[in-house]
Amino acid sequence: MKKTFALTLILLSSLFIPLVASAENIRAYVADFTVSGGDSADLKTTLKRLISSRLSGDGLVAVETPAEADVVVNGSYTQLGKMFSLDASAKSAAGKPLAAAYEQGESIDALIPAVGKISAKLKGEIVKQYQLPATPAAPAAIQPSVSSQIIKAPASDLLRSEVTPGWTSQRIAGAKSAITSWGSDEILVAGEDALYLYKKSDKLVLLAQAALPERQKLLGIDAIGPDQEGKVLAFVTIVDREAPSSRVYSIQNGTLKLVAQDLPYMFRGLAPYGGKKLLFAQQMGRSEDYYGDVYEATFADGAIKLGNSIKMPRFANIFNFNLFRDQSGKSYLTCFNDSGYLLVYGDGDEIWRSSDKFGGSETYFQRRDMENERSSGTPFRTRFIDQRITVTEKGEVLVPQNAGFFVLGNARSYSRYSMVSFAWNGSSLEEAWRTKASQNYLADYDFNQRTREMVLLEVTQKSGLGGKGGSLVRIIRAE
Repeated sequence: MKKTFALTLILLSSLFIPLVASAENIRAYVADFTVSGGDSADLKTTLKRLISSRLSGDGLVAVETPAEADVVVNGSYTQLGKMFSLDASAKSAAGKPLAAAYEQGESIDALIPAVGKISAKLKGEIVKQYQLPATPAAPAAIQPSVSSQIIKAPASDLLRSEVTPGWTSQRIAGAKSAITSWGSDEILVAGEDALYLYKKSDKLVLLAQAALPERQKLLGIDAIGPDQEGKVLAFVTIVDREAPSSRVYSIQNGTLKLVAQDLPYMFRGLAPYGGKKLLFAQQMGRSEDYYGDVYEATFADGAIKLGNSIKMPRFANIFNFNLFRDQSGKSYLTCFNDSGYLLVYGDGDEIWRSSDKFGGSETYFQRRDMENERSSGTPFRTRFIDQRITVTEKGEVLVPQNAGFFVLGNARSYSRYSMVSFAWNGSSLEEAWRTKASQNYLADYDFNQRTREMVLLEVTQKSGLGGKGGSLVRIIRAE
């Protein structure tokens, strides 16, 4: 089957003059969808008809020709195996980008709901932009500061909140993949081939680095400490071929010292319920990517010792879960599912699921999957590492939201992100605030409970695009 990836439209430029509001209906023309990997003849017309019918209403009407349209909608459908990606965008008749949306599903049964979601997103953005009042610019004295980082979401509307400007490092060579911190000015960053210990000053100053074997795949880094002697332990999760072969490094006085290797565990540092940061571990089975319970772990005498266990519900694993409590003290587990939706479990049962996708990572490992080779076309299956979920001491649930050019099966390329904070209202997670969108991919982040700082690792240039890529570290307070 010919593999054609659906490319999400990139906004070429932004106009500073808002669209003029119109008292009449907004006329929208939906062009034929481009189809790859499916029944082209039927899907082209079916998708066009479905989108047209769902766009009509609320001040917007579908028309038959582009000549009579105020807005032109284009879209694409791409199918790989059982999975599909549906992308659509809207432009004004003059060619100005107005809206873009995409959905993906694991089977054709999810196509109709995906069409509904995309239509609702496009309609909302189109109507909102055409109804913007043409008001004069605010006086310079009351314009919002360009250093604003947080957008709050009160009950009435989104209001911009002014905060202290964040700190941004210089460009770091290479597309880095993981980061961890421990409340000091030192930060540990990982790439494909090495660990890099930096000290934060006016810029990042490299203190030490440690090379990693070429055959190994780094999945994440987590720091625990410092202890009474000022020593920090860095737990480096590594897969060697198809099994964990993790390492522990001691960080003290600006040095990196290897103290254990070939450990058969995957690690994650978490602060459950917004409390003390603890180390957790999980094993990998012969056929299961994540085997058994997640255990609280300690490192002593060169070995990992496992303690209290946490039973993982469906979709949850060492990399993608956390625990929070409501005001009454009842405990809940939150995690991402395989499609990127944020879930909440109570007493082992799923009780809430987000309507939008969050998380999103390009870090992955592969394992042999001979049983599904005929249907997948490859002897390996790819498993992406989920982003961290943070629970703060205030009970907030903090997650990243990556978005980008395309996300289809094992093909991922993210190009922008925001950090989003949720609060539990007793029955669902409600968005409390989000950071301004950054035009970079968020590879990893850490959160300092004491200072309430988000330490963000952004990839500014992907590797392979004329070089080895580039990254930066950004630090923002979470109010």
